[in-house]
Amino acid sequence: MQSNNPEQQKATTGTTTATQAAQQGQPEQQQTPPEASTAIQSVPQSEAVQEEQRKAEEYLDQLRRTQAEFVNYRRRMGKEQLEGRITAQSSLLYHLLPVLDDLELALRSAPAEMCPHSWVQGLFLVARRLESMLDQLGVQRVGAIGEQFNPHWHEAITTEVRADVPEGTILDVLQQGYIIEDHVIRPARVSVAGASPQSETPTAQEKTDPDNRQTQAE
Repeated sequence: MQSNNPEQQKATTGTTTATQAAQQGQPEQQQTPPEASTAIQSVPQSEAVQEEQRKAEEYLDQLRRTQAEFVNYRRRMGKEQLEGRITAQSSLLYHLLPVLDDLELALRSAPAEMCPHSWVQGLFLVARRLESMLDQLGVQRVGAIGEQFNPHWHEAITTEVRADVPEGTILDVLQQGYIIEDHVIRPARVSVAGASPQSETPTAQEKTDPDNRQTQAE
């Protein structure tokens, strides 16, 4: 509804004209092209991506080193635990072996007519159970007649010159030896064949040329 007051219409018309004139007089704001804005923003974004990639590679490298150290730690701890277990078992078995030696000696010395008795059979059963227990623990016997002497497993008590066997052959086992996982619980005490003295024999040249042999002797 338009107002009938002429003065009010003039005032409204003047205000509108002034506003249009002010808007026309203002300078237009300069707009940045979209290509330039994208180029400006791409530089920091690329550097940020490269930095994040570098950090990710560092974290991955640290993770790999940590994993390798953990694997080595587990391997080292497993080896130490195994060595500790073998050492403890060896110490215990070392004190039990004389009992087994006495039991086996008693069974070997038992008369044949006594073997059918129940108490003798019981001793044989105890000996077999002890041997089965040693097998389950991984204990092995070392030292047997005819084997080659091994200084890590055998202890030479006596030597005997024998021409019918090679040097270093075990001739007799005086006390049985035992090992566990290549760890010596007790070395076997054995008798070993020694080196036979070699007789001085003339060479083929000395046999065919006695004068030459006499010259060398002078």
